[in-house]
Amino acid sequence: MSGMAWQMTGSLVALGMCAGAVCAPPDGERPNWWGDIPGFLDRQRHLALESVGETLSRVPPAPGGVPERRTALLLLDTLLHEPDAPEQPAVQAFFRDRTRGVADALKSGPVTEGARIWRLYNHGFIVRTVGATLAFDVVTGAHLEKEGFRLPEDVVADFARECDVLFISHLHDDHADPAVAEAFVRAGKPVVVPGDLWDDAPFAAGLTRPSRDAGAAMPLPVRGGTVRLEVVTFPGHQGKALENNVVLVTTPGGLAFAHTGDQSNDADFAWIDKAGESRRVDVLLPNCWSPDLPRVVAGFRPAVVIPGHENELGHTLDHREPYWLTYPRLGDALPRAVLMAWGECFSYLPKDK
Repeated sequence: MSGMAWQMTGSLVALGMCAGAVCAPPDGERPNWWGDIPGFLDRQRHLALESVGETLSRVPPAPGGVPERRTALLLLDTLLHEPDAPEQPAVQAFFRDRTRGVADALKSGPVTEGARIWRLYNHGFIVRTVGATLAFDVVTGAHLEKEGFRLPEDVVADFARECDVLFISHLHDDHADPAVAEAFVRAGKPVVVPGDLWDDAPFAAGLTRPSRDAGAAMPLPVRGGTVRLEVVTFPGHQGKALENNVVLVTTPGGLAFAHTGDQSNDADFAWIDKAGESRRVDVLLPNCWSPDLPRVVAGFRPAVVIPGHENELGHTLDHREPYWLTYPRLGDALPRAVLMAWGECFSYLPKDK
C-alpha cells in the first residue's frame, strides 16, 4: 500500500468512518454476508417473516382459501418447521411482537357489535364481545424452554386484566400454563380447568372445576357478579382417556363460542354429532388435527370455523401441524373457515344481528 493510501485509510478510521471491513453497515444495507452464515440465515428469516406480516395485514382474515393469505401461511409453515425454529431470534421476535400487539389491541377499548377474535400461539384465542372477553388455552411459550420464546410478564398481566375469564381444556403444557392461570387468579378472574389440574398449586382456591355434562349449562358469573356467562362443558377426551373439556360459552349478548382443546376421541362423536342441535354456536375453535374435522364442524353447526394448533413448536416436525394440511382437512367446511396466524384478529358479525 502506498503511503498516501495508508494515510487516507488511517484518516478515515480516525474520523470514525469505515474503510473495508473496519466497521459494518446496518443489516439492511449490507451488500453480502460472507463469513457470517448464522447472521445471514437470521436476516433471511427476519425478512421472510416481515413479508408474511405485511401480506397478512394487507389481506386480513376472511372465510375460505384466500390465495394471497394461503401463500403467506405456507411460507410461515416453512419457517416454523425448521427443527430449531423456537431457538431462532427472528422467530422469537415474531412471536413476542405479534402477541404484544394483541395485548395493545385489547387495551384500545370495547367492541360495539359482534365479536373480535384474536389468534394466539398454538390453540390460544381471545374473544371480545360487547358483554365479556373470553380467553382460551393461553400460554406463555415457557414449555419450549427457550428463554427468548416466552411472553414477558407485562403481556400476561395485560391479558389477565383485559379478559374476564380463562378456560383451559386439558393438562398438556402447550394448553395449560400455570403462570397465565396464576395471573388471572391474582387479577380476580375465574379460571375454569379440568379435573384435578393444579389442585395443589398456591392459586388452587381460585380455580373453577365444572361438571362435565353435555346436557347442562352452568352459569358462570364474571366482572364481580355483574355479568353472567352460560357454559356447557362437554365431556371430551384426547385419545382414549385424557380428560379434555370442550366448552361452549354463551355471552350476555347471545353470541356463543366453542373451543375443543385437543378433542380426539371417536367415541365422543355420540355427543359431538348433536352438539349444535339445540344450541346456538357462532364460532367453533377446533384443533386442526382433530380426527374427521368436517364431522366435528357438522356436529356443532357453527357460522364460522377458526382452527387452531397449527405450528406448535414443541412438537416433532411431523406433528407441528402446518396450515397446508389444515386446508384439505377442513373438506366441505373450508368456505366458512378462517385460517389465522399468531396475533391476527377476525371481526365477526352474525347475520341475524
